[in-house]
Amino acid sequence: MTVHTVLDLSGQALEDILTTLAGGGAPATALGKALDALPVAAYALGLGTAAARARDTSVALSFLLAFTRSSRFIASANPAQQHPINLARNLATLNALHGSRIGLALHADAPTAGWFRPEDAASPASAADYLRLVSSLWDSWPMDALIGDTEGGRYVDADRIVRIADPVYTHIGGPLTLPTDIPGKPPLLLLSPHGTAASPEPSLDLQLNETEPGSGHFTRDPVSLRTGAPSLDAILAWSSEDNAPAQGASIREALQLPAGRSAAAVQTPVFKDAAVALRV
Repeated sequence: MTVHTVLDLSGQALEDILTTLAGGGAPATALGKALDALPVAAYALGLGTAAARARDTSVALSFLLAFTRSSRFIASANPAQQHPINLARNLATLNALHGSRIGLALHADAPTAGWFRPEDAASPASAADYLRLVSSLWDSWPMDALIGDTEGGRYVDADRIVRIADPVYTHIGGPLTLPTDIPGKPPLLLLSPHGTAASPEPSLDLQLNETEPGSGHFTRDPVSLRTGAPSLDAILAWSSEDNAPAQGASIREALQLPAGRSAAAVQTPVFKDAAVALRV
């Protein structure tokens, strides 16, 4: 069976990469080409960092996308600090600009109590809940709602621009300010400790379990995610007997995942009801 390797970029390795890319010129171009050439299905960003110290990797993601042409990247986030609407909008923008080359992953124990959602003992939020909300927000304006009928003066199916209703984040509903291609939307991954049961959350595309406590190696056939690369040199020296995905493959194709699907269970058209429209 072919293993599809996801190689994590964290710590000093990620710092070295960003320093080189920020310097521009020939070294940055050469590094981008080297990353494209490595036999991996995707790179993860920041997943080797403890969940409690996770940070926004969207800036690093934008650098890496700009200097590569085929590499696929899985961003991480801090769900206690990053408002899901901002994160969903940023990732949707990058996905549209650079093709379907990005995903989003969280550690299952990532803290979720933040300024936009205080801790609620009666209804605590999980990392899987946060991922579901981000995916649901991508459903709030589907790309195929664009009509573009210039002669008839109808440019979009306004009935399909909706406010979603999440069962946990009840006060956040969107819609986003840009459309998202639902079949090609970024896949969602959850990294769970060794021995964890499967999450019942249907919006997750992939749940990876740690092979041994503290190993930093997360798997679920056919995907293997490895953290712990100590340096940029270690990243560039990575080798594998597995065949790398085709250069033009989307991240879903590279990880053998099906097309994206709608995650929002309740959707209220924004422009049919004046009271709803006022909330946008």
